[in-house]
Amino acid sequence: MNVIVAQTAPSTRPVAMQFEEGRTAPLLDPLDADSPDDQIVVTTRRAICRVALVASETAGRFERESVKHDPMSWMLAPRLVFDGATAIDACLDRDACLRGILVHGLGLGLDVERAAVDALIAEDGDDFDEREAEYLYGDRPRGIGNPAHSRASRATRLRLYSATICDTRDNTMFQAFHASVARSAVEVRKRLSRSVGAELAEVAEIRLGLHEASPLVIALVPAAVVEVIRQMQRDCASPGAKTFEVNIHQSIQA
Repeated sequence: MNVIVAQTAPSTRPVAMQFEEGRTAPLLDPLDADSPDDQIVVTTRRAICRVALVASETAGRFERESVKHDPMSWMLAPRLVFDGATAIDACLDRDACLRGILVHGLGLGLDVERAAVDALIAEDGDDFDEREAEYLYGDRPRGIGNPAHSRASRATRLRLYSATICDTRDNTMFQAFHASVARSAVEVRKRLSRSVGAELAEVAEIRLGLHEASPLVIALVPAAVVEVIRQMQRDCASPGAKTFEVNIHQSIQA
């Protein structure tokens, strides 16, 4: 349980403000020294890790999709997906944390309605937790630094995944895009291992869905191919979905 155990009267000092999308949210400068006026919040280490996870996902998505907003401002602004609370407060809670991960993992709107996100979670029921673990950690060992996930793997329905690779070695830059329909990120990484090798597959960024604003997608994937991928994403239950696969590679040698 996250409980505020002490709160003094508001300070009369000027408070810095963050502006985004017409909204404002007070920001206490984290680089300032602590003050007796600061609000004290009692929480758990696990809850702090949830906020850190959502913050990391936010920054990663904004960089990947070239979103012209400050990730910290997103974390500090009221959001409909958190019932008007800020991510930094709401994501201490597990359910809100899952919503935050899903918003950025699927590239949803920056202020999407909570009902829309909850519908996506409810659609998959208990399988959602397993897929989120696969999305976050793929088939990497979940040791130190990765939360243990004790649930056995469950079969999930087919979904479109996309992956990008940008790697430089021996004076050669290798860039790749992959899209296919699979049940998990683990399955996609295994496919990549067969096509580009295990080392490059390990550094691949695998995401649910197609993220058209990604710089590598813009650079590598023609508009006609993007449209084909969109159609498959809308109809992953079609007979040809299991064999659908797009691979685009290019190498630039210095």
